[in-house]
Amino acid sequence: MIAKKPYILYSLPASRITQALIGGRKIENAWEKIKIFLVNCTTADVTIPQNIYLKGYTADEDHGESPELANVIIDKIKKLFGNGTATPVGYHYPDNIPTKQQKIEWQLINDDLEKAIDFMIIGQPWPKYNLGPVDLMLSYDFELIDPISKTILPNQQYTSGILVWLSRSNCISMTLWFPFEQADSEFEKYIDSIEPFLPFKFERKYLRLVRPNKKETANVFSKI
Repeated sequence: MIAKKPYILYSLPASRITQALIGGRKIENAWEKIKIFLVNCTTADVTIPQNIYLKGYTADEDHGESPELANVIIDKIKKLFGNGTATPVGYHYPDNIPTKQQKIEWQLINDDLEKAIDFMIIGQPWPKYNLGPVDLMLSYDFELIDPISKTILPNQQYTSGILVWLSRSNCISMTLWFPFEQADSEFEKYIDSIEPFLPFKFERKYLRLVRPNKKETANVFSKI
């Protein structure tokens, strides 16, 4: 979508994808930071994510991982949410034979959210496997608000959003569209107001000014 007017974007490059969540490895701490951000800085309802996915992984036995503990974890998830959908984590090259290791995915509903969060918290510390052994992924779309006045920022051209992974390593990917045409004092004032609520370390190097080109056929990105 071509921008109608300039705006400021905060997003990670493809080479990085995610940032660590503030709160360390404790899932309850990281989740609390997410809730604080959503309540104070966005229009999102914490209890209504766009998507909720729980993923469990069997052990990578070909590389020496023990299957017993991973299987116990998957059995516990099945008792809570049913069987899920199992797929290979990959395929061997060049014969395209599926790997023995599997990923089991559960697409949950909003009523499952609290139960899924509790499961992730109670299960800590999660054992160290190359994949998983279990990840909870949540996505939220929203408009940005002023945390002081609680009003929606005007002239937001796009919907902002976050992807959150709660697991042995908690992380986040975000796309924040700030409706400011330049990094002026008003923009700096807004960033100062939301920074205490952000669930990740705000890194200015990921800010970009986005504007339409002269023909309005493409967006042009420049560093701030």
